[in-house]
Amino acid sequence: MYRVGINPDAAAGRDGGTRVNFLYTNIGRGHPHYLDGIIECLEPQYVGQVADVFALASGVSLGVWRLARYLYHTAGSSGVTASLYSRLRANADYNRWGAVNRVLAGGLRQRFLSDETPLVVAHPLLVSALRDRPAVFYQHGEIAAPRESLVRGEHTVFVPTAHTADAFLAAGIASTHVVVSGLCIERGLVTQAEAAFHARLARLSGKAPLCGAFFSTGAEPRLHVTKLVEAALSTVRRGGRVFVFATEAGSFGARLVAKFSQAGVHLEHVRTVEAMRDRNHDAVLCLYSNRRELNELTAEIFTQCDYVVSAAHERASWALGLGLPMFVVDPSLGSFAPGNRELILRRGVGQPIRSKVEAVQLGSTIERLRSSGDLARMAESGWGRFDIDGFRRIARVLTQLQPC
Repeated sequence: MYRVGINPDAAAGRDGGTRVNFLYTNIGRGHPHYLDGIIECLEPQYVGQVADVFALASGVSLGVWRLARYLYHTAGSSGVTASLYSRLRANADYNRWGAVNRVLAGGLRQRFLSDETPLVVAHPLLVSALRDRPAVFYQHGEIAAPRESLVRGEHTVFVPTAHTADAFLAAGIASTHVVVSGLCIERGLVTQAEAAFHARLARLSGKAPLCGAFFSTGAEPRLHVTKLVEAALSTVRRGGRVFVFATEAGSFGARLVAKFSQAGVHLEHVRTVEAMRDRNHDAVLCLYSNRRELNELTAEIFTQCDYVVSAAHERASWALGLGLPMFVVDPSLGSFAPGNRELILRRGVGQPIRSKVEAVQLGSTIERLRSSGDLARMAESGWGRFDIDGFRRIARVLTQLQPC
């Protein structure tokens, strides 16, 4: 067994630390992104084995994992399937060890139960599968904590805020097993955050065109994509600038290209950080093929961004911690987005895009919010209220682990 270091802010020593293993689900961006951020902040000598359930599972277990990935990607194909997917996620209870959980756990339990090396996971199903294994660390990076995430056991949970911690404590998880890390935001953005915030405030009070960053989820839900495409075009038509991020093989980028072409609006395509430098186009489609490329492209243009347009998933932390106003694309799919969305709206750091009509009007909405000072107030409400260096704090905790 291992115990968590007492002081998360103490300098991590280079000697005497233990290696830490990581187990990914690699479905979508959210859960894998939270493990990526920890590994990026760890010194290489502390990173042990980095595994993936799709590489470890076999037989029926692998088939069910593949089915889960398929359902994630097809959930966005229609409103009906998206609603079904959301209900299935909302009804998940990983404190009950049902048949599906047993199948998914399959070879994972055989592989990890007898290994006492500290293991970090980010999906509640993996926590449930390995709850009786020593030294499991659960990275719950989302601000919202729906029922499916509240898995009881002897593992340690990293949560981003005290509000999130309260949900775990109310579910019966011991306070000694809950560590509040701060918001888990990409290191490439954290290092630029303060300078970017002050530059953003200056632009919001000025007259120059504003710039927005537009993101879909990995599943590219049709209802989201339609609004994102219309909102981006609306912004450019009103004189604004946009960076739209899409996978090279997905439908989002293709629909954006078709819409801008139909409207006769030039859309620049970039695929590398180098291609983005020293360019000042009104509309840029940023194409990527993996999470690393997405993070690098995002960090490159971050200081130019005045607002973000996205569903209320992992980027909700940007609105709450980086002073970056958010326009939340509805509907809220899955179990985490509704809670994130509610907090964004309640704290005044974002506004919803509930319909196609509101998406088409986004350009004029931004002008109105800028003129009234509301856009600047949204930015100010999302700065300085939360610690934004959660990944670094978690990395420091992991480097201080000591055998009990």
